[in-house]
Amino acid sequence: MEPSKVQAKKGILKKDQTGTRFTDIQLAAHQAELEMTREQNRHAKEMRTTELGFLGKFFGDGRNTQTFVALIAVFSGVSIFATCLFAAYCKPVEAHFWSESGSKSLAFAGTALGYLFGRGAVGSRK
Repeated sequence: MEPSKVQAKKGILKKDQTGTRFTDIQLAAHQAELEMTREQNRHAKEMRTTELGFLGKFFGDGRNTQTFVALIAVFSGVSIFATCLFAAYCKPVEAHFWSESGSKSLAFAGTALGYLFGRGAVGSRK
């Protein structure tokens, strides 16, 4: 009984040893395929970065660029308005100048905000 177990184990080992070459080849082919896919993805990412340029990194691919620029305009207009209010509070003698400047910056922010809402209304109709 003992020799048959040893022979059976040897037979299993021999089968595994004969199949390892094929398995190694399959594994190597799979690794090569993964490397090729990784390289294609890296190349596509590099091409996309090149196409977008410097400002594209911040604003995206162009679908939402106008919205981002309008939001920056709104935030800058409101921040300039707040700065003008603070300056008018600190220098009451020049309050008229700062009041005019603040109202202009608030009008700028309102115009940009109107653009955003107008663009959203046009986008919902399509």
